[in-house]
Amino acid sequence: MFVYSQNTGNKILQQIAWQRELLRIVIIVALATATGMSFEQPFWGAFLGLIVSQVLMLKRLNELYRWSNNQGSAPQDGGLVGYSVDILVRRERSLNKKIDKQGKQLKRIAEGIESLKDGVLIVNQAGCMTSFNRASCHLLGLRADTDMGQHITNLIRAPRFVSYFKQADYSDVIELESPHRSNITVQIQVAQFGIDQKVIVVRDVTERQRVEKMRQTFIADVSHELRTPLTVINGYLEMLEDADLNPGISRAIKQMSTQNERMKSLVNDLLHLSKLESDNAGIGNDWFELQPLCAISVDQLRAYRPTSLTGEKFPEATLSCDCVSGIEILGFSEEFSSVLINLITNAIKYGQKEGLAAEVKVSIHTLDEGLEIAVTDQGEGIAPNHLSHLTERFYRVDESRESTVGGSGLGLAIVRHALEHHDTQLKIESILGKGSRFSFVIPTERIRMKGSA
Repeated sequence: MFVYSQNTGNKILQQIAWQRELLRIVIIVALATATGMSFEQPFWGAFLGLIVSQVLMLKRLNELYRWSNNQGSAPQDGGLVGYSVDILVRRERSLNKKIDKQGKQLKRIAEGIESLKDGVLIVNQAGCMTSFNRASCHLLGLRADTDMGQHITNLIRAPRFVSYFKQADYSDVIELESPHRSNITVQIQVAQFGIDQKVIVVRDVTERQRVEKMRQTFIADVSHELRTPLTVINGYLEMLEDADLNPGISRAIKQMSTQNERMKSLVNDLLHLSKLESDNAGIGNDWFELQPLCAISVDQLRAYRPTSLTGEKFPEATLSCDCVSGIEILGFSEEFSSVLINLITNAIKYGQKEGLAAEVKVSIHTLDEGLEIAVTDQGEGIAPNHLSHLTERFYRVDESRESTVGGSGLGLAIVRHALEHHDTQLKIESILGKGSRFSFVIPTERIRMKGSA
């Protein structure tokens, strides 16, 4: 309603300005014509009146031009020029209000960015810095008087960052030592901003890394210290198992031995996982043949029969391996073997259905993006809400089933970290009542045919 009324008012004012302008011309021409009639030259009088009216119009337009360029005061006029001046003044006031409002908003945003503990840098399309906050100076050692306008890779010269900045995909973050302070570790993430700018966020993760390292060290130390007493306990239990004892005590000792073995397995898994988490593995330097590794892993587990916590043996599983020979993989053969053994072991344990033996298949297929390795079972399957949590430490799908089968709950966590060292991720598919499929794809740059080097 307000906009409609304002537009209507502007139209009325415009009509009045036109009327005044035409009236002014008519009056000047009429006076000039009357003067010309007194000299018996009415035509030349009217023509002279038109010239005078146009000269006056040009004079007012010149005043309008000078005023618009800040070279004079606004022309005082009741016609079209005056109307134009009035419209321009009102628009200028409105624009100034908007500019002031946006300026205050930008100032608040700038103050908010300055108050952040994380560094924020903005670079243009060429990679030169156009602005950064105080936290960036603290974390990266930047100086506003000398570093503004410099290319970002001239100031952060770490090869990992240079490679990361030049790539087009910024979905991941990188962590590296601060170029300004060696005792600070920073996490850097780049995001596209607008069409030709990028925002770089720098976060201090030194404390988080210190806590994570303490956790890993604590787990490793505790696991290592537990090995000795568990070995001693296991020795005494083996000695008691050979002794002539009554059936009740023998059964108790057997259960203690089972629990002791479970503790030893847990300790070994914790040590293995701690090593994987703390090891900066790189890409690996060894090429190993896949087919023998798969065959050895499968053969090791053909006779494997899981034992429940009550001592009951599970039926022997049926294992099959469909692997093409002659394929080599760049990486870590021990870690890769651990991945296969953990996946096959899990499939044997949880691939049963209604007391029947598990049927486990290891298959390898060539895809456009690399080599897919999959372990499939025909078990009871896993509900969809559990799939995203399976690689977490100690995660349990079904407490009742875990209490029957046993296990450390670390197998898939070990698989996840080992696969990260091979630039891939575990994909889990499962349908309740039909079974599960655990697969991963080795990228093409880590694959070659034997003898092609």
